[in-house]
Amino acid sequence: MKVKQAIKHLTLLSILTVAVSGCTSTPEPKPQPVVEEKVLEEPVVIEEEVAVNVVRKNGVIDIPAMADATIFAEYSDNLPAVLNYFTNASKDEVIDFYQEAFGEPYNQEVKLERLTLKYQQAEELMRVVISQQDNKRQVDVIVESNSNK
Repeated sequence: MKVKQAIKHLTLLSILTVAVSGCTSTPEPKPQPVVEEKVLEEPVVIEEEVAVNVVRKNGVIDIPAMADATIFAEYSDNLPAVLNYFTNASKDEVIDFYQEAFGEPYNQEVKLERLTLKYQQAEELMRVVISQQDNKRQVDVIVESNSNK
């Protein structure tokens, strides 16, 4: 009988062990917040081709204007291209601005109180006409193809 009692005790012990192990389960870990890492991408630097002509940039006609320009007409889809605007800048400031943009003018003349500066770059001719309009200057920039001349 002692063997039967021993088997009975072992059976009870194994039942208790299974029961206790089922009740004392380890808690599940709490979900951790997902942290998104921000990857800072290096800016892609595209080296522009050095264009001979500062008016055409990547095939687009880009006529420079003074910072305070009040543009009232712009036709720059193709040549001849025109930009008309008013500025508070002095005549000398306008001259300096376009000399920096286009280089030294090859011709300049005054007609009917309008100063006309003429420039040439690559295949384009640029004319800058500066006139007084009340307390402002009107600036007209015309860019045309040199092949028409």
